[in-house]
Amino acid sequence: MKWLREPKRILPLALLALLLMVSAKVQANESSNLIQQSIDAVYETLRADETRAREDPEFVIGVIKDEILPNVDADGMARLVLARHWRDASSEQRSRFTAAFTDALLQAYGVQLGEHLDKEVRIIERRSRQDDRMAVVATEVVMGSGQSNIQVNYRMRPVDGDWKVFDVEAEGLSFVGNFRTRFNEEINRDGLDALIARLEDGDEALIEDTVGDIEMNGGGEGS
Repeated sequence: MKWLREPKRILPLALLALLLMVSAKVQANESSNLIQQSIDAVYETLRADETRAREDPEFVIGVIKDEILPNVDADGMARLVLARHWRDASSEQRSRFTAAFTDALLQAYGVQLGEHLDKEVRIIERRSRQDDRMAVVATEVVMGSGQSNIQVNYRMRPVDGDWKVFDVEAEGLSFVGNFRTRFNEEINRDGLDALIARLEDGDEALIEDTVGDIEMNGGGEGS
């Protein structure tokens, strides 16, 4: 697949699809028409500030924090990424990791969203599903210019009565699984505190290399 040769582009596009899907606080069981209307409305808002979105990274990050993060189960995602290391971590380590991991993702990829406002995102209702415990919202990013569309699925679950995203799958590969595999190696080698410190120091290479590992290991579901 072509996108595997360009791993740095898939995460910002997945984040863009997430932004467009959930910024209007879309529920997983609403009709596809309502979801599409919400997407169209958010597109209008973003495109109205397109110049600023391209030139002001802090503006883009602020939009993501306002529109995306309230709809993401950040604690749940962090818990899945750390896996068994979460059980051994102190409350302080858990809080620091969750905050540092989120900030590192935003700084490494969030600022790139302004470069992708020309993309169309479609909800694929026939591939979406939901029960009482989990929902999968299937989307595709329409690339245009003869490029293949990118399939992006969002796994959601109810948290305190609201549906929230806890994993993103791009072309069938789980970001939680990929980060879990890479971070497990880092922790086994240097310890959890060292990993947290790298994230807090803004080591974008750690994030970028992990996404790049998709090329080699196929995403994986490491423990």
